Amino acid sequence: MFTKKRYGYYRFLYLIAAIYDFSLGISFLFFYKNIYNFLGMNIPQNPSYLTFSALMITIFGILLFMIYFDLENAKKLIILAILIKLSYIGTVVFYYLLVGADYVDMPYRIFAFLDLAFAILFFESLRYIKR
Repeated sequence: MFTKKRYGYYRFLYLIAAIYDFSLGISFLFFYKNIYNFLGMNIPQNPSYLTFSALMITIFGILLFMIYFDLENAKKLIILAILIKLSYIGTVVFYYLLVGADYVDMPYRIFAFLDLAFAILFFESLRYIKR
């Protein structure tokens, strides 16, 4: 069960995570060319997968907002959020270690570290959710 202080902390965590992922998704959806140019990355010849990925990240941000609004009853959504974060981290690590570091641009590595931090904090929050 949450103490009042811990409840406020985790609500703030999920609000920040929701804003981060929702904003990231919308940004890549509408401004991927500008972002890629700014970060010095090569723009893909066929960016259709970026559109889908950006929409999925945006939807993930919405899921995190759902957790924020009903934290005490969001255990299953939190587990899903952890799995989504771990899937991204796993993809980055797989390509970095087994395919080659050249296939994972630096911004994606940074996103993976941020997602690792979020996944750990999300996992920790499960201890305080109703069983």
